[in-house]
Amino acid sequence: MSTLPRTLLISLRDQQDPVAKQEASCFKAAAGLDELDLLQLTNGTYNATALQAYDLIFIGGSGAYSVLDDTPWIHAFLDLLLDICAMGIPTHASCFGFQGLALALGGGVVHDEARRELGVRALQLTDAGKTDPLFSRLPTQFYAQLGHHDHVTRLPQGVTELVTGQMSPHQALKVDNAPFWATQFHPELNRDSTMERWLVYRDHYASDPESGAEIENDIRNSPDTPETSTLLPALVEWVRTGSWDR
Repeated sequence: MSTLPRTLLISLRDQQDPVAKQEASCFKAAAGLDELDLLQLTNGTYNATALQAYDLIFIGGSGAYSVLDDTPWIHAFLDLLLDICAMGIPTHASCFGFQGLALALGGGVVHDEARRELGVRALQLTDAGKTDPLFSRLPTQFYAQLGHHDHVTRLPQGVTELVTGQMSPHQALKVDNAPFWATQFHPELNRDSTMERWLVYRDHYASDPESGAEIENDIRNSPDTPETSTLLPALVEWVRTGSWDR
């Protein structure tokens, strides 16, 4: 494939959510793409056959929702993740997508505000991560952008863990029999775009003005995350050329 891959972003945010547009811009810019199609899954169902028109799929976060919500479109989303695995379409899922993939494949997810992660955190590659063709480009310890209060507590069978963390141990995986990578962290974000997102979701994440000011200050003074910004362009290049450039 000589041209950039035809890429779909599966959006898990309400259409009126201002972060939906910001997220699409972040994925497009971070991956170095000229075009990015959008599937707004919260609007209803999906056509699995239509996914086969794409060379690459991105899946993002979901702000106001939890994968544990008993909502029809979330049930459809979990089925969609299994369809993508079965079709073998190269895919990267962030945050809500990571939690959804773990749940769809038989893993465990819980809601735990006490272990909420918002802003930059230090993470570590596993031994498998050090040899994974995509994640091996990261240093053994690196910083990443996070924003979640749901946590994967148990990985399903048939996946390989690539990254771990202290507060929320399971941070990245790859499906063993499919080109599907997923991260609890956001490689599509940097410090500035995390701040933009925080300003929209502040009331959702902060229980009071004092804690909100503390989180905002933490984001503003955090280091940036250039290491994780290499992941999406590398995945695009692999899909385009069929080889890993390290």
